[in-house]
This record gives sequence, C-alpha cells and structure tokens, in this order.
Amino acid sequence: MRKVPPFFLAAATTVLVFLIALLSASAQWRPVKTGILFGISGIALVENSLDEMGCPPGTCFVIVHDNKIESDGRIAILTVRGQDSLDYLPLQWPDGEEWPIDLEAIALVPGTHDSAFMAVTSFGRVYYFTLDSTGTIQLRQIFSLPDLPENTNLEGFDLHLINGQLLAVWGHRGSPDDSGVLYWGWFDWNGYQISGQGSAVITVPWPEEDVRHISDIKVNNAGILYITSSRDPGDDGPFDSAVYAAGLFSMNGNAIEFRPASSLAPLYRINGHKIEALEFLPGLSGGKIFGTDDENQGSSIYINR
Repeated sequence: MRKVPPFFLAAATTVLVFLIALLSASAQWRPVKTGILFGISGIALVENSLDEMGCPPGTCFVIVHDNKIESDGRIAILTVRGQDSLDYLPLQWPDGEEWPIDLEAIALVPGTHDSAFMAVTSFGRVYYFTLDSTGTIQLRQIFSLPDLPENTNLEGFDLHLINGQLLAVWGHRGSPDDSGVLYWGWFDWNGYQISGQGSAVITVPWPEEDVRHISDIKVNNAGILYITSSRDPGDDGPFDSAVYAAGLFSMNGNAIEFRPASSLAPLYRINGHKIEALEFLPGLSGGKIFGTDDENQGSSIYINR
C-alpha cells in the first residue's frame, strides 16, 4: 500500500477548505426521482460492463433505497450519460428470498471478477449479491455485522482491499445527543463472517442542528476515510450536509490501524440537501459522486471532479 505522510490529513483539510463555499454556491444538482420512496441511501460504482443493459463500466452505479414495505423498491441502476441525461432502472429482488428492510449503504466488493456488492441495513444485516449482464440480482449470502450495541443505527458501510485482505468498515450515524461510531474488521470468505478489529467515536462540528454524524462512508485506495454528515430534522427538511476526511487506515505490522484526523473541518458544505451516498469516480482525474435522500423531495446527485 502507498504510504501517506502523517501530515496528510491536516494538510488536505487546509488546502481544500476553500471548496466549501465553491460547492455550496456553484453545484449543479441533477434530480433523479421525486418522492420519499426514491431517496438514495447508498451508491456503488459498477466496474464491469452490463452489456445487455447498455451499461458501460464507470458510468453506471448501483443505488439503494431505505424502504421498508416489501412492494417498494430496494435497488436500482443509475446510468449517467453526459452532462444532462440520467437513466434510472429499478431491479427486481429475487423471488422467495429474504427482503431487506431499511437498506442504508452499499459497497462494491473489490478484488472480484464479478459485479459483486454488499448492501447493509440500518440494523446490520448484510446482503451479498452479484449482477449478471442483464442486471439480474443473484443473492449469494446473507449475514450480520458483529457485536452491534443496542440502538445502533447504521448509515455507512464500505469494503477496502489492503495487503490482500478485505477490510469492512461501518458506521453508526449518531444524533445531537449521541456520537457517531466507526467500526472496522476483517472479512472472512470461508464463513462469511467479520471479525471486529476496533472502533472510534466520530463527532463532527457541522451541521450543528439535527445532526447525523455519519450518513455514509468510503475508503479510497490510499486508505483515507471520507465520511458524509447531515442535518435531518424530518421528512420536509431543511437539510444540510458536509464531507470530511476523517482518518487513515494502514497496516502496522500484521495489524490494521486507524489514525483519526487531528481535527475535523468540512471539505465541503452543502446546503439544502441530505447526502446519504458517496462514491469515488474512476479514472486518473478521480472525483466523487454524491447522492441525496431528501425524503419528500426525492433524490439528486452531484458529480464533483
């Protein structure tokens, strides 16, 4: 793994803090769907082509909805075509399989040749599935995250390949009276189990009101943990969000180590939207895509390059 200098996180915060005003003032948000059933609570990049869907790699994303009634949608493919066109295609959950309730996050499974994903509910149920070229969901396994305290409410989950091992990272959202909590552990393919390796308290300085300290998480190739945080007073808002570089995962001998940022300052502040979905974009230029669950106002995306 590429080493990151210890001063990186503080330097990144200082250099990028000017983007706070830029993103809030100039962001062009693109509506996806209207209505409370179509909020985007998680997003993951499709790396392999889904030929029969006309979905080339790098332009399609799997999104999840946090619906609870069986007949309402759970998973869809979002295709981004150019600057103005978005295609939304709902996927059918496999007949006869356990229905997920309140999906809040999804992660691409790295290091596999399939279009493989893990989607996670707010109470830690994990649905591992693959997509074939037609976009058909093949449910492979259902399991649970380990040792979750009572009243845990998860909103973030990601998978990171480091030294040939698959690291799972998940986050309890918290509230104004309850800190967010980050957890991590090694995933074992043999038993579809995760062995917890540590946890850390996450408390963000902004938003200040009606805060969810963790509304999504993603770990980039260098091991840097990004989190989104949101203000959520209810189904009609008003909503606000922020993005933070919250720390760094790296190996210390044979052990995984998390070094939290020395201080948290928003890389971006976003007014008027509740970001619950974050994913990195492919290519040398990189970038991020944000997805919102704006409740009664539906969902939107913003691509930041």
